[in-house]
Amino acid sequence: MPLNKHLVAAVILLAASSSCIRTFGQHPNRKPAAGNGPDGVPQATFLVHRLGSDHAEGITTIDMNGDGRPDLLSGSYWYENPGPIGGEWKRHQYRTVEIVGEFVSDCGEWTVDVNKDGAPDVVTTGWMTNGVYWYENPKKPDVMWQRHKIADSIDTEGGAFADINGDGKPDLALGHYNHSGILWIDFSGPEPRVHHLGDEHQDGHGIGIADIDGDGKADVLTPFGWFKNIDANHDKWEWHSDWDLADAGFPIIGYDVNNDGRLDLIYGQGHGYGLYWLEQQGDATHRTWVKHIIDESFSQSHALALVDIDGDGEPELLTGKRYRGHNGTDPGSYDPLVVYYYKIDRKTGRFTRYPISVNGTAAVGSHFIVQDLDGDGDLDLATAGKTGVHYYENLMINTVPKTTREEQLFLNKDWPFPGEGEVVPWDNGPPKPKK
Repeated sequence: MPLNKHLVAAVILLAASSSCIRTFGQHPNRKPAAGNGPDGVPQATFLVHRLGSDHAEGITTIDMNGDGRPDLLSGSYWYENPGPIGGEWKRHQYRTVEIVGEFVSDCGEWTVDVNKDGAPDVVTTGWMTNGVYWYENPKKPDVMWQRHKIADSIDTEGGAFADINGDGKPDLALGHYNHSGILWIDFSGPEPRVHHLGDEHQDGHGIGIADIDGDGKADVLTPFGWFKNIDANHDKWEWHSDWDLADAGFPIIGYDVNNDGRLDLIYGQGHGYGLYWLEQQGDATHRTWVKHIIDESFSQSHALALVDIDGDGEPELLTGKRYRGHNGTDPGSYDPLVVYYYKIDRKTGRFTRYPISVNGTAAVGSHFIVQDLDGDGDLDLATAGKTGVHYYENLMINTVPKTTREEQLFLNKDWPFPGEGEVVPWDNGPPKPKK
């Protein structure tokens, strides 16, 4: 294939489903139009850029140099955004992050103006650090950021970042793999305010923030149930042990999947195979939950997001495989790496899978971000993990000159993208997880 046809090939990359999910293959009677998925549904396609080999598992954005562009921050480094015409993402060090064996201490990074000085700071937590910390923005280039401890927090692999107490500002809720009790942090005051919630029987791997009962207040979701928000500011909660999600990923998502007026759950298995949604049935006096399979073909869906990635006005589910969770001892640790998004049919509750990256170098770590990174009007994706930092450029809107694009495609380590051509359904259901 001549080089100048590679972009066309990228735009016709396909994966979808007539029932729940389809996988890649050949189908003799279907040939979708370029730029669309099966049955003419518009599809977002992506060009994957590997920015560096640093293997922190958290990532966030801040305009570090004041040029109006969101730069990527992960671990010890920030990557300078080259702008809408593309180019090199130059790496700069801004802090020092501990590395213990394969573990970089950060499993989550969030942007918050902690000290209210008008400059965004970085809040972090991690598996090895025994703490939640914030790094103070010095507001000067080439000055290392100073670390401050917010709270003790052992064995933390991620969090949920959303408004809990109804003040319109995002809070951070953290779960712990060692079941030491949930904590959530309110950043609205002059100093972070730490709240403790529940005990070791209610805490675990995975956490979410969503209004389960529809009373207008954000509840806190754990792998073993949910805390009804009575008065979060005064630490008044009501526990409901409605489910057991095992090692759920981050965050546990609340969304009305089947459009019946009840909030359902979407979650992945952070250290095993399986991506699921939990259907809420019944009423406030007696809730029941029914588990449905979304995808069981890959393991370690440790991070998830629900966002409109293809611009159709409806949110899609984004997730992918983590590489070598628990140093390679998790099921499927060495399976091919995948990153997918799923369109949701709210009439049937079915999920249709589309590829973002398959069998390349890109993997999803403990958490990722979705944001318009190149300023072209569509949403892009950025991940960090043990395979490095990756930027997934959404090609639905393209502002990069043709010559630059051809050079990028020629040098791209993830090209050619798998899945060119057509698709075929799983006639007997999805492949079984490997033992």
